[in-house]
Amino acid sequence: MEKKKVLVIGASGLLAGPVIRKLDEKGYDLRLFSRSVKPSMFVNDYEITQGDVFNLADLEKAVTGCDAVHISLASADDVKAVSNIIEVSKRNGVRRISLVSGCTVAEENRWFKFTDDKFRTEQMIMQSGLSWFIFRPTWFFESLPMFVRNGKASVLGRLTDRYHWVAADDLGKMVADAYSTAGAENRIYYVYGPERYTMKEMLEKYCSALHPEIKSVGETPLLPLKIIAFLTRNRQLKFAASLFGYFEKVHEPEIPEADLALLTRPATDFDTWVKDK
Repeated sequence: MEKKKVLVIGASGLLAGPVIRKLDEKGYDLRLFSRSVKPSMFVNDYEITQGDVFNLADLEKAVTGCDAVHISLASADDVKAVSNIIEVSKRNGVRRISLVSGCTVAEENRWFKFTDDKFRTEQMIMQSGLSWFIFRPTWFFESLPMFVRNGKASVLGRLTDRYHWVAADDLGKMVADAYSTAGAENRIYYVYGPERYTMKEMLEKYCSALHPEIKSVGETPLLPLKIIAFLTRNRQLKFAASLFGYFEKVHEPEIPEADLALLTRPATDFDTWVKDK
């Protein structure tokens, strides 16, 4: 399959790095785009373009000459950003577009705004007229450090689901695999790891391996957090409390094995992942 230039939008983000490495290994020419991306972030040399997804002129400069666009955004306004990206991509002859979304994105979960935004961006991608790939990952091992603060580890809320925890590198492999596989376009891919743990179980394993001084993992009730967020007008805390309240209600979907095997399935378990840390 002919390999052309791929623009990675959100290139400075946590989940973009593995995608960049794996596309590079497959021989793709890459251009990296975000507000803060810098050459020093990467071992290899890549074409770097700084800019804002809400600035059409910045996007025009970034998209020009690219065959494909991979979107890996943490923006609170994904809908407007993706609308801009699609508009500029179609105007500049882009043929393929890919998006990192989330495993709980579904019609029945649109009552939560964050999920509704993800749902709408997926629909825009699918209706764009471009060939597309959508990736719906579950929880990443790489998110675990955010639950450890000031020598303590705590889960927000009571999350009882057993999630298929996955390594960001395996997401990168799946994206590169999709781009390199004939006939892989126009599909949704769930990104699930080989092992299942509750949030608390996973955090306990993480602390045992990397923070042995932490002997127990707590559970922080959400109601006090919501009250504190309201009184202090802390928007970040308010969003965190609402997000974990969402995950108390919404479960990781059960996906048929055949659908999980459409591409090379993630194989990295926790013990393998933690060896590199």
